[in-house]
Amino acid sequence: MNFINRPNGKFTNEEKVKMFHTMGGVASVIALVLVILIESGIEGERREMADMGLTAMIVMLAVSLIGSMYFKK
Repeated sequence: MNFINRPNGKFTNEEKVKMFHTMGGVASVIALVLVILIESGIEGERREMADMGLTAMIVMLAVSLIGSMYFKK
């Protein structure tokens, strides 16, 4: 069973851009939550994990920006 219900099994460029925009939106919300946790001191002894998560979300934001710019051309 194919994941994509299309005759050729390919995403269009508009669908790819929408996917990258959605990915960037989710990553920005998670990054905001992690920043709030870090700045308020709620993370406690898991500070390193929160820092790694924030770094990962920053990378996801960069990937979503680059991906959406690549497929908009």
